[in-house]
Amino acid sequence: MNPDAYIPYCGMPPGPNDWLTRWTLEPGLLIGLAVALALILWQSNGAARKHGLGGWALVAVLFVSPLCALSMALFSARVGQHLLLTLVAAPLLARMWRSYIPPTPIAALIFAALFWIWHAPEPYSWTLESDLAYWSMHLSLLASAVALWAGLQHRTATQPFETVLVLAGTASQMTMLAILLIFAPSPWHRWHEVAALSWGMTGSSDQALAGALMWVAGGVLMSATVLLLARGFLRESART
Repeated sequence: MNPDAYIPYCGMPPGPNDWLTRWTLEPGLLIGLAVALALILWQSNGAARKHGLGGWALVAVLFVSPLCALSMALFSARVGQHLLLTLVAAPLLARMWRSYIPPTPIAALIFAALFWIWHAPEPYSWTLESDLAYWSMHLSLLASAVALWAGLQHRTATQPFETVLVLAGTASQMTMLAILLIFAPSPWHRWHEVAALSWGMTGSSDQALAGALMWVAGGVLMSATVLLLARGFLRESART
């Protein structure tokens, strides 16, 4: 291998026999996580701190554990990583939001645009060629998701109809992207088309699995979120 060739963040695609040993302990990542942890402990307390620590722990697992390396081999693993980042970690981190909250429909549109852009073939390929592009993808997805969930959590009691519409729109746009992935005539990402072979998968089957995860897992998580928001709304209504 050319010693000057770029090695993607999280390394080259692992095989089935070695991926569990591929932990990402890059100093910049560990320093960033340490700084984020310090900010959570400093800026939050009570239930907000507990939620923030839960979100931080999940983010750490997503980028330090072997899942990060696996996402370099399988597109389905990358999509799973993004679903956990935006639908589980982001709502937990959003519990700490105290500053200005943007209008929820605008936050939803920004999140949807970024979600589609970063999974499109050309922008996605940039993340395999540059650490800057890789972190631009993940930080922008996380930040837009946190803004979206902060708005949903703060406006459930006062604007329940808008909250339901935004959640339905978000679930719908993810479902549309999932359908495109599942029924695409050919794989979108050449990188994963080659890497998936060592896992006994074709590029098309890996991409179909990614679409299924986005469709099913995303739908289940969204449904659970709707139920939690509805419960919070009912509790708030009972108090008032």
